[in-house]
Amino acid sequence: MDNITLRVEQDHVEGVAKLGDPVGAVIELVWNALDADSTAVRVEVERNELGGVAKVTVSDDGHGMPAEACQSYFDKLGGSWKRSSLVSINKRRAMHGRNGQGRVRAFALGQRVRWITVGEGVDGKVKTVIDAGRSAMRDYSIDTLGPTVEDLGTTVEAWGAVPNLDRLLNTTRVISTLTTEFALYLETYPDSSITFDGIPVDPGQVQTHSAVYTIEATADMPEAELRVIEWRKGVTRELALCDSRRMPLVKLRPEIQAPGFNFTAYLSWQGFEDRPQDLVFVDWEEDSPAANVVELARQRLREHFRSRVDDRRREQVMEWRREDVYPYEGEPAQPTEVTEREAFDTVATTIAKHIPKSRNAKRATLGLLKETLAAKPDHTPQILERFFSLSRQEKEELGLLLQRTSLTSLIRTSTEVTDRLDFLRALELLLFDTEARKVTRERDQLHKILENEAWVFGEEYSLMVSERGLSEVLRKHLGALRSPEPTNTSVRLPDGSVGRVDLMLSKTTVWAQKPSHLVVELKRPNVRLGMEEFGQLVKYATTVTNDERFKATQANWDFWLVGNSMDDSLRSLTRQPHLPPGQAGTVGTTARLWVREWSEVIQECKQRLHFYRDRLDYQSTDEHALEYLVRKHADATPTVLMPEDDAGEVSTTVPAPRAVTPPIGAQTEIEG
Repeated sequence: MDNITLRVEQDHVEGVAKLGDPVGAVIELVWNALDADSTAVRVEVERNELGGVAKVTVSDDGHGMPAEACQSYFDKLGGSWKRSSLVSINKRRAMHGRNGQGRVRAFALGQRVRWITVGEGVDGKVKTVIDAGRSAMRDYSIDTLGPTVEDLGTTVEAWGAVPNLDRLLNTTRVISTLTTEFALYLETYPDSSITFDGIPVDPGQVQTHSAVYTIEATADMPEAELRVIEWRKGVTRELALCDSRRMPLVKLRPEIQAPGFNFTAYLSWQGFEDRPQDLVFVDWEEDSPAANVVELARQRLREHFRSRVDDRRREQVMEWRREDVYPYEGEPAQPTEVTEREAFDTVATTIAKHIPKSRNAKRATLGLLKETLAAKPDHTPQILERFFSLSRQEKEELGLLLQRTSLTSLIRTSTEVTDRLDFLRALELLLFDTEARKVTRERDQLHKILENEAWVFGEEYSLMVSERGLSEVLRKHLGALRSPEPTNTSVRLPDGSVGRVDLMLSKTTVWAQKPSHLVVELKRPNVRLGMEEFGQLVKYATTVTNDERFKATQANWDFWLVGNSMDDSLRSLTRQPHLPPGQAGTVGTTARLWVREWSEVIQECKQRLHFYRDRLDYQSTDEHALEYLVRKHADATPTVLMPEDDAGEVSTTVPAPRAVTPPIGAQTEIEG
């Protein structure tokens, strides 16, 4: 038995291992297997009686590791032999690995890792076992067991408790990730197969549409290939930059709008091979061949999805015709009928996911929409009479209402109210769900969501500034007053640093021409508000009230610090007898400081919506809430709240309701 030690420091090994990313570890081990000419890669997850992960095994039927080469494979980090070999040894496939770091990624799957490999050596097939522990990832023991008649291949075993491994290795999510990662490879080499937890990774089974486009070559840019794959179920939208062999190098955000589509785009280009380590920064480059080809790909993506929207509309209309729920018969004969039909198809297919599923309800909804868009509100009561059981009083109320407003306005208003009720429930999930609150971040999730839901802080406010410095706050403030901008608009905190506010909202009292501003400072759910966080708010308020450029124009300022909870010392500041509840003090004569808990803010919003909720007889559920969150804020929704089943679209398919600890003061009658 030989013992070897990696020639790098332990902390460097831990950084490369990415111990918090077990899915990435599975991906690396699968790539290693495919680079070894495997035709079948199997990932098996053994679970204990409590459902936790006891062991993860990745096995393959590749060429294995020759015993003579094992020491050279494990005695250094980086410098992989694959870097100089573009194709695999036997099958001449394109190679993925380059950095020689895949083996240490396995430690994300267990406290101990063992490689059992059978490779063809100078004396025939030899079996070798390599063993290492997570506590000393630099140290490996290599035991050559001698000649064997076993088949060539490698098995990697990882065991020993790892925190949250059972949750992170959720089968549905891992299958989704593996599908997008290996889609091009499995298409290029159909003799290869991958299974995870007994389920085949089969991109063809979950694809709904695919297309390939050529991005033409120019004088300084070789030709590129863009492949777009649309998926039946939810995936993280990505633009994968690949080399000319279609091997992924780095993944970027697509940076396009494509509502309702789940897709991955693969951009293959020879030029990406020149500097793969810099590709993650390509969006910061103003004018380079790599940046130009990425921008051309995004333009082509926009064109693709504009065309796909039209395709989907035609497909949806055909489905409604087959179901006999489409409200038109035959083909339009007059130009006005063509226009009316086109308008109906556009609107109806846009809201298709919100239309009831039952046949009668679907027919009724489409019929109502047809009459509404045709501006024939007087026909609506007859349609309702045909499909719904309305009382005489309800019919009379509907008739009177249609004389005062359009049915379109009624639908829009009721939808907005129910959306708001769903969002409040979704916000509770983000803030108070046991798992979600651990991973909900201030800027990546909470801030991105709330900047588009500013109504939570008051109907009278509109968003002016989001995640910008105090200098921008000054410019927006002067702009609200239509005051000339001074030569110097730089605003600094007392210590000279640039303060960045999370949200600035404003309202203007027209008759007094005196604006009121609300500055909101957000903290992630697991942060308990204390005097340190409150001190940050005081700095902002002091800077604003002491700055002559702010003082020269009168305005009222409210500064909110918002979090899940606060400590006793801060709470005592918000309960002073001479101040309203929640107000923790004042700065000067124009600035008020507030500390608010999310439970109070959400409860106030529910009270504002209480009347409409009762009249609509609407009960928001966890399912409704998560559907809204994914539909409106997919990019900011934490993974633990994303859908896990295979039914329907990601924007409407959500996990079963989760147990959530309700915030203090929450009323279950509104939560539903």
